[in-house]
Amino acid sequence: MKLFHTENGKEVVYVQMQDLMHLNSIDIPIPASIYVKVFTRTIIVDDSNRFEFVKFDEEHEIKFFRELDFVIDFEQYVNLTDEQLEEKRKKLSTKAQEIVEKWNSMTQEERQKSDLPEEYENLGYMLMFLSEIYSIKYGKRVMPFPDFVKLPKVKKKKMLFKRKKDVK
Repeated sequence: MKLFHTENGKEVVYVQMQDLMHLNSIDIPIPASIYVKVFTRTIIVDDSNRFEFVKFDEEHEIKFFRELDFVIDFEQYVNLTDEQLEEKRKKLSTKAQEIVEKWNSMTQEERQKSDLPEEYENLGYMLMFLSEIYSIKYGKRVMPFPDFVKLPKVKKKKMLFKRKKDVK
């Protein structure tokens, strides 16, 4: 997830460690300043730190992250209704299915030249973070957001089925 913010009149972007590790694992050129800031020391990312944010403030870094569609911009999704989030999920799933169908119809030669596997992987990555946003909205996931992030107040979802111990 990425968060764009203005601090002292200058735009900055905060990006989660998990996203940075994902970037390092795929075949995409990473600006040297980002690489130096994050990858020049030994980093072990696990469940204890994968949601931590790293701040980037250089203009080219901000441009780089703005252009990465598969790293979800939290602000574009956090205030969507459940129905809107579901619609986004369906669109991404449909696009992923279209990639599968296109891939399956390609020859071996076409597949070797194709970037469809990367597109498919990035769609899966986006789908994973849509579910994280849903979890954040309903208090099922806590993340170490910077202080400027204001989470929306959402009513708890009503239980569809009551457990025996919940009935009085």
